[in-house]
Amino acid sequence: MIKTDLQLIGEDSKDIWARFWEVIEPFRHQLWHYCLKLTGSPWDAEDLLQDTILKSFAALSALSHREQPLKTKSYIFRIATNHWLDQCRRQKVLLDETVDDKIIETDAIDHLEINEALESLIHHLPPKQAVVFILMESFCFTAKEVAELIVTTEGAVHAILYRARKKLKELTKKKHSQQDLKSPIHLNKLAIKEFIERYNNQDFKGLAELLIDESTFSFVSMTSTEYGKETITKYSLNPNKANSFTNIIAHCYSLWGLPAIVFIEKTEEGERLYDLNTIEWENGKITRWKCYYFCRELMAHAAKELNLSLAPIENF
Repeated sequence: MIKTDLQLIGEDSKDIWARFWEVIEPFRHQLWHYCLKLTGSPWDAEDLLQDTILKSFAALSALSHREQPLKTKSYIFRIATNHWLDQCRRQKVLLDETVDDKIIETDAIDHLEINEALESLIHHLPPKQAVVFILMESFCFTAKEVAELIVTTEGAVHAILYRARKKLKELTKKKHSQQDLKSPIHLNKLAIKEFIERYNNQDFKGLAELLIDESTFSFVSMTSTEYGKETITKYSLNPNKANSFTNIIAHCYSLWGLPAIVFIEKTEEGERLYDLNTIEWENGKITRWKCYYFCRELMAHAAKELNLSLAPIENF
């Protein structure tokens, strides 16, 4: 097969991507939890994480012109912050752009339990206040580091932090109801029910019939996507895999507001979470299918919600 220019560039970038991944991988766990605190949703956190990694890689060429040393953690946290703030701007969320640049003494307010405050942080604070509070209180960034990250002054950072703390102090006096994040959903959609039945019967051909010709199957976190029904059937729905998954049963649960296909592995020690998928449907057919197997932070979060242990990752 003759490869196109883009495919050749892709081949050349593999070594660079591997080097890039080695540098940022030690900070991935912290970055995911930062994204979770910003978005308030594990699904959105994973999306923000993946966008951040791709944007960080794409912006590498611009770093060659930078004369000052650049810390990896600050770099990727800045990308995540700016991308999230951009999303908020597109959704027309108040960013609290106007702040008093004077440094405000923060000892005048009582200490807050960070974990308790963060439960309602994103829903009740302007995005920029949320960013400053999370970075300084949860990830121990200094005011100077935060100022460089969001391109403002240290005085403005202290002012924003003061406002955030004051707002959160008010919120802790109120009671907030919590939603159940994990509950079985009634399989009232024929498409979902068909998917579950066909998977559990190891009917790979039947699963392929649920795909539209332009379907995509993505391994989130691996930047790997299979395009088209023919390709998905050849690889991810290859019938030769059937014997490998006889001890794994698919269920459908509502996780964090979205229906998710949960794959539970039965072992001698008990049941454990093996995989987690989401599917987008159109007229009873699959358009986009995402596999979160390699998103270990999200998988661990889901296992905790489902009260299951997490199966270790395997080499494919």
